[in-house]
Amino acid sequence: MGQRHQVFVVARVAAKAPNQLEPPPTPRYRCVGAYHHQWCYGRLPLMATKRFMSLIKQNDNAEIIREELRVLQGLSLEDDKIPEVPCPYTLFLVASAWCYDLEIQYASGVSFDNGVLDANMGSNEGDNNDGITVIDITEPTKPTYCFVSVEGLEASDDAVPLSAEQYVRAYYPAPRINMEAEEDAEQRLYAQRSEEDVKEKIDALRNEPVMSLYVLAEAWPAEYKSSDAFPAEDLAPASTPNVFPSLADLSLKPAVEYAIQTDDTTELEELIWMPGKANLIKSALRDQDPFPDSGLSLLTRIVQHDVGSAKTADLSGFLLSDIQILSLLAEVEDVEQLKLSHNPNITVDGLRQVLSITPKLRRLVLLDTCISDEQIYELIANNSELFHTLEELIHPGLLSWQNPARYPKRFGYVGLYSLGRVASASLAVFTPATLVQCLTDHLSVIADLLPHQGYSYFASSLIPRAIFSSAVRGEGEPWGERRVHCFPSRPEAPFDGQGWLFADLWDDFTAGNRYGFVAKDSEGAWKIYDLAAFLSQMALEGRPAPSEPAIKKLEAIFADLQSKKEAKLWTDEEFARFMQNFTMFDKRYR
Repeated sequence: MGQRHQVFVVARVAAKAPNQLEPPPTPRYRCVGAYHHQWCYGRLPLMATKRFMSLIKQNDNAEIIREELRVLQGLSLEDDKIPEVPCPYTLFLVASAWCYDLEIQYASGVSFDNGVLDANMGSNEGDNNDGITVIDITEPTKPTYCFVSVEGLEASDDAVPLSAEQYVRAYYPAPRINMEAEEDAEQRLYAQRSEEDVKEKIDALRNEPVMSLYVLAEAWPAEYKSSDAFPAEDLAPASTPNVFPSLADLSLKPAVEYAIQTDDTTELEELIWMPGKANLIKSALRDQDPFPDSGLSLLTRIVQHDVGSAKTADLSGFLLSDIQILSLLAEVEDVEQLKLSHNPNITVDGLRQVLSITPKLRRLVLLDTCISDEQIYELIANNSELFHTLEELIHPGLLSWQNPARYPKRFGYVGLYSLGRVASASLAVFTPATLVQCLTDHLSVIADLLPHQGYSYFASSLIPRAIFSSAVRGEGEPWGERRVHCFPSRPEAPFDGQGWLFADLWDDFTAGNRYGFVAKDSEGAWKIYDLAAFLSQMALEGRPAPSEPAIKKLEAIFADLQSKKEAKLWTDEEFARFMQNFTMFDKRYR
């Protein structure tokens, strides 16, 4: 039973040959992620595709996707098969886009794990009623898409790419010309509103390019045939400039190298403020291996120039040592975002010192470094105070498909809903601002749910994971364009006593709704806190306070829950019973 639909994400990659004596294979399209949805048809695939595209076009999300594709490029593939889930972060974005939309309070699906498919499968091998969606993420900020009728969808019996309009018109044909003469007023009004909504969904994808058949033919050559060769222009690097650099620009690289050799970068430092020159100098400095101390002053000036209102220091790709990084950051004030990716020289000891001297740091990006998952876990476990101001830590160890979570759980969410449905999520780092926003997103929907709406909203255990993966949004920043900074795992043990927990119980049929923040005291006993008491404890831990408007908004939601849902703070006895029930149902549905 259902309206079954599959989503496939493809990208043009070139993995290594298993035999290193063989020449590297030519890049070709492969499926890098596949996901099943049990109920997705008509307008729903269009809406989900738009949500996914909005997420991957967000620059910080695209940065993580590019790293997943870069790692995939270097894999040695036996039997030409890629891992079942080669890009877990990307697939998590797929699942989030297909199963949840906070802005319209849409929820569907069951769990992430139950929807995951093998990326090596054929596009027509799924249990399908309503066609498939295929999205090309080779360049995440410039995706293409199509729908395909793999099981004889009314739109087409042929395995060809369909646009949003072609797909949705299989369910909602364009109105008949003589509709007004044949239908009564009520029917006409319903048809008119339906048609307006269908056009709105089509228009949302109107400017997105539709995938060409040759992409499908490369990804699944046994299923699709295309007489077209791969366009030569698509083989060119995305960054190929459209104009030739000037002679002055061409001379900058040797000028940088000469300045470094002579240990005199004064004249170059004066060029930084000229449009475009800083990027050219950075490119030359990224080529320095090892990075010379004589170039540090020049790079420091560039970073000071680039920090700007975003307060971001981007050191990605510069082969700096720990000491050089620390020296540079000592000269840059109020850094809130720091990127240290693509540098094999930084060590976990150096990272510990970086965190010690950047008390205002909110976001730290560590992609493609030599700091292992185990090292980052150990640092969080043993030096948790270093992360008290950090809202986002982007590291492969927090982006992988790992159940149960291997990272230290500094905050956990557990929920138990009607009919024994459960959901959980865990975070390795957090700030009070993070939690206030995530709980506002989650609880505001619950406060407005009518009794009959709870079943669909609580059916998906993916929802809390999608919510708690969201970065703090700025004023006016929509949910659909949020940064997704981690892939929260479902913890095997929801609470190990080392951090904080938020637990809630929502039942459509009783007045026993409960919630509260929970921690263990020095003697190992549970202690339950309301919002004000929790924020006081956060201040004692040295964590930055959320904004007053954010706190007031969450306070108002708790008041709504008390009046609309008769929700109350846990008692010790109720919470102990809740944890027993949660553990029982959680094991049953894993």
